[in-house]
Amino acid sequence: MKDRTLNRAFPIVAAAIGQRFGIKVRVGGDQAYTTGDAIQLPGYDGDDPDYKDYAWGLLAHEAFHIRHSDFSIDYGRSVIRRRLCGAIEDVRIEHEGAREFPGTRLTIRRTIEKMIAQGKFKAHTELDHPGDILHGYVLKSLRARVLGQTALAPLVTESEKALKARFPKGAVIRLKGLLSEVPEGLTCERDCLSLADQILEMIEDEVRKEKEAEATSPASGSDSDRDDGADPEASGGGAGEENCRPESGNDETVDTNPDDGQAAQDTDRASPASGGAGSEQPNPDDDGLQPAGIDTAALETLLQQILGTEEDDLEQDVFEAVKEALRIDDAQVAPVCLPSGDDPRRNEAMGLALHRKVLGESGKIRAALQGVVQSHRRNRPIRKRCGQRIDSGQLHRLPAGETRVFLRQAHKVNPNTAIHLLVDRSDSMEYQAHDTAGRAMGARMPLALDASMALALALEGIPGVNPAITAFPGGDERSVYTVLRHGEKLRPNVGAFALTPGGSTPMAEAIWYAAASLCPCREPRKVVMVLTDGQPDDRLSTLDILARCQRSGIETVGIGLGIDVSHLYPKSIVINDLGELRARLFELAKDLLINP
Repeated sequence: MKDRTLNRAFPIVAAAIGQRFGIKVRVGGDQAYTTGDAIQLPGYDGDDPDYKDYAWGLLAHEAFHIRHSDFSIDYGRSVIRRRLCGAIEDVRIEHEGAREFPGTRLTIRRTIEKMIAQGKFKAHTELDHPGDILHGYVLKSLRARVLGQTALAPLVTESEKALKARFPKGAVIRLKGLLSEVPEGLTCERDCLSLADQILEMIEDEVRKEKEAEATSPASGSDSDRDDGADPEASGGGAGEENCRPESGNDETVDTNPDDGQAAQDTDRASPASGGAGSEQPNPDDDGLQPAGIDTAALETLLQQILGTEEDDLEQDVFEAVKEALRIDDAQVAPVCLPSGDDPRRNEAMGLALHRKVLGESGKIRAALQGVVQSHRRNRPIRKRCGQRIDSGQLHRLPAGETRVFLRQAHKVNPNTAIHLLVDRSDSMEYQAHDTAGRAMGARMPLALDASMALALALEGIPGVNPAITAFPGGDERSVYTVLRHGEKLRPNVGAFALTPGGSTPMAEAIWYAAASLCPCREPRKVVMVLTDGQPDDRLSTLDILARCQRSGIETVGIGLGIDVSHLYPKSIVINDLGELRARLFELAKDLLINP
């Protein structure tokens, strides 16, 4: 990574974006995917702006799916039904998400523009599968009009020509009317599915009417005679007319096809009923791509092709293409995964019992820490040339011209420190702890949580101190347990302290998570404290993230339970008598608060 600090590191920024969306984000591996409740991004270790644009666009899009989509919907076996619903739903969620997060409109637009430039988003031609033409026009026209992705406008124009060439004229007009409901008429994904069904039913209806008109029209009648004499429903009137508007006045085409208004005028001039000068010579642009005639067999084939659309008949979903663009090879994969912060299984009764146990002692320690901090903030009196209090011991200096005989107390600012304590909950933390006399004191894990809770209680009452506690690993090696987040009060979270040991020691991943949590904190001083009884699973990766922390101004402190960790941490202590764990933690916290 060219920028070896943390503030702009890909995993940190990804986690910060996910946190803002309220979505879990994991970074690691070589590909991107969504699990339904979390987003996985590759462990990218570079600084290519194009790559990041893809990633941030995907993050926003998938986050809006998690926030707004209904994952319980059964689409049945119809591919075209599912894809049409997906196209409409994509537009709905991005429009909804942009209301809450306006910046995502530009973020996703950049991603779409890059996909167009790379040929992943193309215009359709009349040679394409009709299901692909229909789906592509729906998706592109809605993105261009509703989401303001104007780079799609030329593609919409070409795709509309293909649509007019392959579909009955009434179907094209009524389709535009149905799409005009997006997004105002849609409140959930089931509304999108209902609209997709209306589109398919409308096409079936228009094909049926065209077949009826074909069967009843004179064999020698011209195409224009058939159009003029057909039932009004065949040209978009009658049933379903409330769902559409005249083509020349359709708002949906204002941005995406500026030629529609002229085309409508040309149609009027060419119509025999209008009596216009051009009625005898049809304008070549008037529905120039509308087929001269669609026979019954062709109409039946068109309908069967649409209803029988397979996945391979359709262009790839644009954000599936984005996921492929984010795939990286092994040489680029960072060895460490940024884990997600999961909530542990809570036990309020155990947490309250622990809280009652440590409350009295932590109160005394908090008072002591506050006294130390307050006394440290007040320096020795300094002498000034003006003031309200004279130092009588310095009056003899006045004849010599020394006028600094007034006393004034100088104050330092509050600690203004964010402290993130990482607690190792690996299998070895289940082992019994003993005091110096060899007496058993219980398992290490409860003792560590006891000390952590007492420390957090003491620190949260000191102005300018922002504590947090995380246990690692979480439910698996790709997650951690968030016991107490920065800015939260401890009392409502005591149930999260009911943790048991399990797993290995993914220390590098845990430090990644702590650093990502500290970066958004407003406190200028940031400290990671790691309480562990073992060596990390990956020593080199741990050293790498510790070096990044140091370059980013994040201090790191190692607390070894019966193990020396000085080879990892520039500042470390070893606790051999676990009975002193709580006292040593407080001494360490006091040192961090008064010694910048």
